[in-house]
Amino acid sequence: MNDNLGRAVERFLAIKYNRHTRVWYAKYLAPMAHFLGRERALTMVTRVEAEAYWQSIQKRENCWEDHPMKPTQKRALSPTTLDNYLRAARAFWNEMVRQRVVEYNPFDHLKAPKDTRPVTMKAITADNLRAIWQAALQSSPRDFAIITVMATAAIRAGELVSMDLSQLDLKQGVAWVKGKRGWRKVFLGKASVQAIQHYLQVRPAGKTTGLWLNVHGQPLTSDGVRQLVDRLAGRAQVAGRHNLHAFRHRAAQAWLDQGINAQIVAQALGHADVTVTLKIYGNQDDRRVAQAIRQAEMAPFQEPSCLEDLELEDITQRLHTPLG
Repeated sequence: MNDNLGRAVERFLAIKYNRHTRVWYAKYLAPMAHFLGRERALTMVTRVEAEAYWQSIQKRENCWEDHPMKPTQKRALSPTTLDNYLRAARAFWNEMVRQRVVEYNPFDHLKAPKDTRPVTMKAITADNLRAIWQAALQSSPRDFAIITVMATAAIRAGELVSMDLSQLDLKQGVAWVKGKRGWRKVFLGKASVQAIQHYLQVRPAGKTTGLWLNVHGQPLTSDGVRQLVDRLAGRAQVAGRHNLHAFRHRAAQAWLDQGINAQIVAQALGHADVTVTLKIYGNQDDRRVAQAIRQAEMAPFQEPSCLEDLELEDITQRLHTPLG
């Protein structure tokens, strides 16, 4: 099949189920189709032409072009934006190879510049989280359960909508979800368990075993959850950051602030390695650093406690005191 680039991009976008995913790919694939030519036969695109397109993207000097809310700025594209252009192109051509439309990916030898900037963790604020939580409580048991799980389990949007009755054990406080690298275990606290139990009492009966159902009795999608959160944020008059990942960031940072070991946090988040967790949450803002230092400012003048500082009676009392 010797199809042209324009029609192939349209077909590629059509197979993307999630609307946000389609919009993302459309944004980053449009310049490629324009540069190479929408009428160009796929089999005629070479690695040399891919390199020429990639160089043109790296030389761009205007940011936020055609953005509906942000004015155009004269500066180089960020490493993240450059990586997005290359990732989108690679994904498109990999799909063409998978469909046997072309024999190879002309972008497979290209590499994005390394991003050496510190990672900035962007979380929803505690006040905005509480406001949305209160709005969810007044909305419905389903909405309240969803926000509670998002806020306390640090679950990804895709993992949330993959929750299934057959993979849910509320007695143990465990749910198996589909993560980035397959199935993983999510641990639920008492608040999440109780909220889900309350929702199950009013959950519509149906053929599907998906936990979260929309008004039509069908499994809720990630896009549906985004719309839900936006609607609750509107009711709560929350104008600040409230994207789905901001809830995950808030929970993870709160765990670390409570002194939970980073390795445990990494496992709870479903990170492949603790270095991923430290890279995201290790770059603290000045306010949090200042607060931690002030709380521990007298520590240098004190010796750390040891067993010799405790009486035998104190030690035995601690051993017989239930944890928690």
